[in-house]
Amino acid sequence: MSTKEDMSHGERVRAAIDLKEPDRVPAFCTLSWAVNLAGNNLNCIGKKEKDVSMPQFLNTPEIQAEAHFKATELFDADFVWCYSSNQPVAVAIGCEAIQPYWSTTAISRTAIDKVEDWKNLEFPDIEKDPTISKQLDIIRLVEKGLHEKRGNDTFIDGLTNGPFTIAGLVLGIEKLMFAMVDSPDDTKDFIDFCTDVSIECAKAQLDAGADQIFCPDPSASGDLIPPDFYREFALPYAQKYCKAIVGHKDRYSCMYHICGDTADRLEDLASIGVSFLSLDYKVSMKEAKERIGDKVCLCGNVNPAETLFLGTPEKIEEEGRQCIRDAALGGGYIYWSGCDLPIDCSLKNVKAFMEVPIKYGKYPII
Repeated sequence: MSTKEDMSHGERVRAAIDLKEPDRVPAFCTLSWAVNLAGNNLNCIGKKEKDVSMPQFLNTPEIQAEAHFKATELFDADFVWCYSSNQPVAVAIGCEAIQPYWSTTAISRTAIDKVEDWKNLEFPDIEKDPTISKQLDIIRLVEKGLHEKRGNDTFIDGLTNGPFTIAGLVLGIEKLMFAMVDSPDDTKDFIDFCTDVSIECAKAQLDAGADQIFCPDPSASGDLIPPDFYREFALPYAQKYCKAIVGHKDRYSCMYHICGDTADRLEDLASIGVSFLSLDYKVSMKEAKERIGDKVCLCGNVNPAETLFLGTPEKIEEEGRQCIRDAALGGGYIYWSGCDLPIDCSLKNVKAFMEVPIKYGKYPII
């Protein structure tokens, strides 16, 4: 084990998850923004035409892996995120999706029209599903390449959405809202099915070389459902998912992100059992630290649009430093934005963002 003064990326991340103070605050990765490091895309920021389109990036493991290698070198990254779609489980279950030229995957058709139709869904063959198998190929390439370049150190993240969010994609979010009221038992059985598929997808990624699974659950946000609905229809399945992932790998293997204002359910989120909890910019990191910082490692939460995309490097530095001051004292904190980085952020803004924990995150925090 290295001393606190010269921790590796992996040691730094594990210390934060263990609610300890590492050498400095670790930083989560740039997520979808990494597409800008594919080919000559850095010189195409702000232009309509790209050297490598998003579909090329998602569907060509070699291109994506090379972009991730650039990211780890450019930002000295603690994490890297691999994905062939941001909706892999919903697509595997039967949804149709489109991949825009310069945006992330979007569901174009749900898999079912009524909640009770979930009984007709087939459990997908995870290894043979074209989207997920491509994701596994990307993870294998990145794991092999990073092992050769840096040792087995940088945390590699795969992806599955949270169970409640997957159910909203497979059925349609509006129909899911009505189903919770009109057919609660069928709805719970349906969400449980989505949970089981998501678990198997996550396990396959961990077996392929991922260290951790990034699990965003945006439809379980306080902006969409009240706390009592969250506790009944989302929380038990998030807990089941997390328990399975951690049991399959280790206590560092499950990262959970939830969008929107979740101040009304922070204690519920802390009870899921995740490795660390990522919070949207709408949540006060200071309040979250005071309420649940002794229970779970927190992550976040610079404003992605107003600050990272539209702001200046100075504004990014100021807001990022405040996040560290609010949540890093005593350890148990990972620096990040409030959600995925907008892919059209300028390189200077992303550099400023990633430099904040290096500049201000060395312990002891001042």
